[in-house]
Amino acid sequence: MTNLEFSNEFDILYNSIATNAAPSIDLYEKSVYLTKAQEELVKNYFNPKGNKYQDGFENSSKRRNDLSQLIKGYNSTFSSQINDNFKQYAISDQSRFFKIPKSVFLILQESGKISCSNSISLTDEEIESQTRKVSVRPETYDEYNVIKNNPFKKADKDKIIRLDYSSEGLDYIIVELINPFNIIEYNIRYVKYPSPIILGDFNTAFSGESLSINGESSSTSCKLNDSMHREILDRAVELALADYRPELLPVKTQMNSRNE
Repeated sequence: MTNLEFSNEFDILYNSIATNAAPSIDLYEKSVYLTKAQEELVKNYFNPKGNKYQDGFENSSKRRNDLSQLIKGYNSTFSSQINDNFKQYAISDQSRFFKIPKSVFLILQESGKISCSNSISLTDEEIESQTRKVSVRPETYDEYNVIKNNPFKKADKDKIIRLDYSSEGLDYIIVELINPFNIIEYNIRYVKYPSPIILGDFNTAFSGESLSINGESSSTSCKLNDSMHREILDRAVELALADYRPELLPVKTQMNSRNE
């Protein structure tokens, strides 16, 4: 669906329910609703309670196909420069800091590689022979404190603990990884943050106003699979009705109940 089709069909669906009693919605507002609807649908695809079939991402071939263009991979190798910038804030002396792309929306799978030797005199072949891949387990700070403060609970050498960390002001995301051995690599398969749907150039359409969505102001089409466009459009109209004509929202919601 093109941006013009999104815009025109949004008007048709919105006006057919809201009639002329509702205020008109401009290009910027429609773009906001469409972008918000897109983000909600992507999140709900990974949350079984967020869709009517109660299916998760892996339970539906349609969902896997819908989101295939958003699924990316990234390998982050240990950087002493990155680590030195943050190690003063480490929660453990076994912590190492890694960076991942700012575009990460949801992590699907993650693993790490650890080195079982601290010696710097080994050859590359010897170092490689003493490395192994292990799984990564995301933890909350409460969960980590329970492990850390339990004298009978030893650190799990076969798992890496991941803690979230602030990335404010950076053009990448920082994660704190914890393992008794040296972590030398962090690998993820993730869902990329969906680009905003911007129906027209805001600088041209709204001269003199600094309008943007997620930092973007130029016309941007929906990057998701075409099979999701209709669902995004219907959800965007629901969001608009909830704001401007809430008494009519049940009508539109019932109409859309046949959608996934």
